[in-house]
Amino acid sequence: LTTTINDTTYCAVYQTNTMPSTSHLLAILSVALLSSSCSAFSAPAASAPLQSGSSLVGEVDYEALETANTFPHSAQTLIDRARTVLGPDVLLGQKDDGACLSEKFEFVAAVVGPIGKDEYLGALANFKLEESFDIAPNFYGFAVDPMQRNRVWFFNRQTAVHKANFLGADPKEDASENELTLPPQCYHIDFDEDLKMQEFGFYTVDRRQGNTGGLGGAFAYMYGVGRPLPIPECQPYKRSFRFRLLSFVGGLAQKFGKKKD
Repeated sequence: LTTTINDTTYCAVYQTNTMPSTSHLLAILSVALLSSSCSAFSAPAASAPLQSGSSLVGEVDYEALETANTFPHSAQTLIDRARTVLGPDVLLGQKDDGACLSEKFEFVAAVVGPIGKDEYLGALANFKLEESFDIAPNFYGFAVDPMQRNRVWFFNRQTAVHKANFLGADPKEDASENELTLPPQCYHIDFDEDLKMQEFGFYTVDRRQGNTGGLGGAFAYMYGVGRPLPIPECQPYKRSFRFRLLSFVGGLAQKFGKKKD
């Protein structure tokens, strides 16, 4: 599939007999860019236990959840597996021809997805982010969800340097202007009992950080080089007219309420 927007051509392979929707096109671009960004990742040896330190009022009962757990793999096994599929030998299915993926695999994020295994692999095969950027994924904070024992949560604070043409944008002469810092992102990987990936996704968790307009994943790179898609989802967050109006009315009500007191 090839589409041109604002004199920029976007290409992706779509392996079906029908034209993809806009949401599917965004999903294809997103997973392709995201998986490429993992190529520089080298997993550390250390990992965190399911529980550590003192307890907090309102915190889950780890021991009770562990006793009730029926998933056949330990937290450490799941964390190790997450690091393996993120590593350069697997690269989220890019280097092992999808062997790490369940037949029911889905990619899902805050805006794009869910998309299935075939679309996901098609995107990985035809979009090479590492050709345009030097990327440091900076993953950390691996932990197993005590209430959903097949899920591994983790974060990253990704940085990148624009080094070659990307979506029609060349690196700038001032090297400092080619440096991208994405906001922190929270990822999850769900595994099945065969330790194959069942679901993979991510969400931006602090839009005030970084220099990509609070955007993560594919949208961060598009925005960072000045080639965002002309849709609200590819732009920095802006409150809707209705939200602004509601805030204005609420502010007036609060102001007049104080005067009456």
